[in-house]
Amino acid sequence: MKKIVFSICCVILFSNAILAQENNELKKLLWENVESCFSNFNDLDEKDKNNLEIIEDTKNGYLEVCGTYPTCGCYCSTKVAAYKDDKNNYTLLQTNENDCSWTKNVKINQELNQVLPKGFGFNSFSSTQIIPFLKNPAFYLNFTIPIKGTDTKVTPELIPFGLNAKQKSAWVYSYSQNKAEPKSISDIKKIVTGIENNETITYLISGAIDSISPKDLKVIKTSITNKAFSSTKELSAIFTELKNIYNTYLTIEHSYIILGWNKEKGSFFIKEKGDKPKAINFKNFLLHANYWEPIC
Repeated sequence: MKKIVFSICCVILFSNAILAQENNELKKLLWENVESCFSNFNDLDEKDKNNLEIIEDTKNGYLEVCGTYPTCGCYCSTKVAAYKDDKNNYTLLQTNENDCSWTKNVKINQELNQVLPKGFGFNSFSSTQIIPFLKNPAFYLNFTIPIKGTDTKVTPELIPFGLNAKQKSAWVYSYSQNKAEPKSISDIKKIVTGIENNETITYLISGAIDSISPKDLKVIKTSITNKAFSSTKELSAIFTELKNIYNTYLTIEHSYIILGWNKEKGSFFIKEKGDKPKAINFKNFLLHANYWEPIC
């Protein structure tokens, strides 16, 4: 009887030792993948580190580091989660954000097409076969990593207007002003709120400047006088691009998609699709959008 009890105790101790080792290895793996944000706090004094927030649940495969750091009060965030397959291998999903560099990205430690559902992309949210021509990417597929569980929400969100990311696609998994040619076009909102005739933007896009009322034309020319824009021709090109982005936005049929995790296959699958986004007119689309502005 004593030998049986001793054997059981040995098995339990051995199992706990293996589990503790796995947890330590996973913890190390998670911490290695939050350096993009955490490194900004390494050399700060304790007072500045008060703005650092850490959410650590490495036992369940989740780690988040976020906060603001000097000198500009930049906000950064890195979240990483481990998705375990039935062979005890981990797929790491990581998201990064930095306000000052206008950076957002999602990373996976494997080939995306091997982990995500087949053909997953903007067309998963829109069934349209024709997307208006866009000079620059307009949509970022944002992954919301869960603290608990494995259901992962993906939403198509607009890239800040004026960032002008240089990638050959209407949608991306990452963007940053470091790989862009940004220009501040936030005065677009002043024009939109200042004009009275709803057809003025249409006239501007088509080049029918003579059809614009004197009062609305004054609002437009004020933005040129203030050097926000160089000419009505430039404004026409900007509004044309924004209208194409708006028309693309209108094709979105699902405001989000929930990805489930298939442990046996070690990959994601589409579990749920959200409803169509609420209707919005072009003017409100422009007014509620996020615009790139230089920081620091």
